[in-house]
Amino acid sequence: MNKSIFQYFTALVFLSLFSVGCSHDTDTFDGPFLVDRFGEFAIIDNLVVSQPTVDFAAGETVFFTATFNKNVNWIIEITGQESGAVKRIEGFDREITAANATWTGGTTDLPFFKAEMCAVQLLVPEEPGFSDTAEVETLSSKIYNTNLFTDFEQSVSPDLFIGNFEFEFTANTGLSNNMAAEGNSFLLLEGTDAVVPNFFVGLIDINASFSGDTYADMPTTVPEELYFNCFMYSNGGPHGIAIIDFVFDSNDSGAFEDGQDATFRHSMDLQTASWEGWQHVYYPMSETGISQDQLEKVVAIRLLLISDMNAQPNPPLQVSYGIDFINFTSGGPLEL
Repeated sequence: MNKSIFQYFTALVFLSLFSVGCSHDTDTFDGPFLVDRFGEFAIIDNLVVSQPTVDFAAGETVFFTATFNKNVNWIIEITGQESGAVKRIEGFDREITAANATWTGGTTDLPFFKAEMCAVQLLVPEEPGFSDTAEVETLSSKIYNTNLFTDFEQSVSPDLFIGNFEFEFTANTGLSNNMAAEGNSFLLLEGTDAVVPNFFVGLIDINASFSGDTYADMPTTVPEELYFNCFMYSNGGPHGIAIIDFVFDSNDSGAFEDGQDATFRHSMDLQTASWEGWQHVYYPMSETGISQDQLEKVVAIRLLLISDMNAQPNPPLQVSYGIDFINFTSGGPLEL
């Protein structure tokens, strides 16, 4: 009899422990896991913007909040109503908070944001029928930590030379205020190599002296640490080649002298600019072959437009590219 009572209580204790263990495992892991995997999606707290306006130039930020009933992949997409700039913030959570959804003014798809009203949309890719919207007004653009060569917002004449030697540039070549990547203006090179099949359409020289300094202002002159950045526009045409040369003052004259000063370029600049829209182009200056001593005396930047005549039809098609926000950064490319 005592043996039976002992076996009964042993079995009871075992069942109790097993029951507690199962409940614990279910509550902690299986329950939320099954809801996340198979549960019907619902939003508990709708999308809210932390403030109606944000002044990025003053160091302000803005964040977004929302709550779901389960962990989901979500995307917050911010679109400038005037600029067309787009910023995306993505995550996998059941709560959107300042910790995972703060906007500091940067952009995902160029151009940069302006002072403008922005539409905010919350999306859940696995729930195509769901979206939530809000608005936020940007009172100013973000200020980027970079050494700006030029953004073409100010006149660079007479330190900008357009070399239209065979008169193949169109009248549109020069400063343009249509769809700038940053601010209101950018530099457009447009033309057709229709005179002789020598590939060359034209060039534009920008002397560093336009800024009041003899040489370009660099955050560092260590080639491996110094990054060149620019925003380049292409209309998707396959025949235009964009080339960027960095001019070293070989004879210490303090001015760009064509035919005497050495130039350096990156191998990627010999590729066709065949994408559509604005793109961030960057690389370390070490990949151009320029030395530290030469970087201290960059007196100009030369832009060339080439037509890929080997691929052009007859007669050749027009080629072009735009460039904006030419700058230098230290330690890595410009963080958008």
